Amino acid sequence: RDPADGSTLSTRVHPRCTIWYMIEVTRTTEASPERLWALMADVKGWPQWMPTVEAVTPLEPGRPNEVGARYAVEQPQLAKAVWTITAVDPGRSFTWESRTPGLHSVATHELRREADGTTIVLGLTWSGLLAPVVRRLLGARALDYVTQEAASLAARAAATGPDADDA
Repeated sequence: RDPADGSTLSTRVHPRCTIWYMIEVTRTTEASPERLWALMADVKGWPQWMPTVEAVTPLEPGRPNEVGARYAVEQPQLAKAVWTITAVDPGRSFTWESRTPGLHSVATHELRREADGTTIVLGLTWSGLLAPVVRRLLGARALDYVTQEAASLAARAAATGPDADDA
């Protein structure tokens, strides 16, 4: 249990699945799914409160966060990547994917309403010819980043409260 924001954390790394690497981090928080969604879906705002993201630039300014929307994402100690939204369930989840030669990355972002709050579920998978190499080079950093992202989302929602307009 994280005393700073009242959330709980669970992390799973799946090293022997059909894809080369899969991370799933879950964190339960008292924040409402609506508050969390407002923060999570505002990907352009992530650099303001998420330490693992330096910049998110829409490649088609003015386009809403919908299937097909693309963003250039810059993260510390990682190459800039272009992420394309491939699925959206408004208020609940979105998935985006990034492809480079030899590597396919899929990041999932899901909110599950619970009786006492919300469970945040963040996932990252890598597949492709270069996935085993990327896993060795970046696996620990990726797990750390996804864990920080879940914690940052829960903390930001708790800090700004249910009626805040500063998301």
